[in-house]
Order: sequence, then structure tokens, then C-alpha cells
Amino acid sequence: MFRNILVAIDASPTAQRALRESADLAMALNARLTIISVAPEVPTYAFRAGIDVHALAKEAEAETEKLIRKSVDSLPADLQVTTVLKHGHPGEEICRQIHEGGHDLVALGSRGLGRMTSRMLGSVGAYVHFHSRTTMLVVHPEE
Repeated sequence: MFRNILVAIDASPTAQRALRESADLAMALNARLTIISVAPEVPTYAFRAGIDVHALAKEAEAETEKLIRKSVDSLPADLQVTTVLKHGHPGEEICRQIHEGGHDLVALGSRGLGRMTSRMLGSVGAYVHFHSRTTMLVVHPEE
């Protein structure tokens, strides 16, 4: 039985569906629910293009905070939720949170890129799968 659920969110529809499924599970099992979202890193070479790297990083963090707040607001009021905002590589940060938080289930959405595209672009779900021993709930795109 799951007691400590972690759900990783981004702005994708599948991540929002994973959030709803995780919330339902947490309520049914009387489990703790933690929402994690990872603000993307600004590439170190961005300063060469005349971009204010610090302002861009602040904007990425603000957007991630907004996404977390919106996600929490979409959940039932009687569901107690913990939120975590990290910075960096999403797969690495999710795995770190799984370990540090003692989570026994991690839920996330799949972008449905397909095998070839995922190999070229990378897949957060695949990273978590291969770097964690925690049970995963993967929500795929709707038909």
C-alpha cells in the first residue's frame, strides 16, 4: 500500500492527469501527497546572446511556482499537499526527491514522444525508471 506519493508536474496535459490520479490515490489510501516541479536551467551560453541570464532564471522559477500554486488550487481542499520546487535536470531532481523524501510511488505524465524521439531528446520518465527503484505510475496522452 502506498503511503508517500510524489507526483512530478509540468505544464503538460498528461502531468495534470497524473496529478489528478495521484490525488485520488492519496485520498483513497490516506497517503501523503507531494508535488514536485523542476524549473529549467538557463544554458550557460545564453549570456553570449545578450540575454539577462539572471532575469531569465527568475522568470523560469516564477513560472514554475505559478504552476505549482495552480496545481495545488485544483485539488480538493481537504487533501494535505506538500510542494517542492527544484532547479536543474528534472530526472535527477525527481530521483533525488524520491530518495530524500522516502516516497514509495512516483507519478508523472508521459509526453508520448515515441521511442525514437525520446532517445534523441531524452525522457524524464525513462531517467526516473532507470535511476530509481520506486514504483512508477506513468500517465500517457489521451487518444
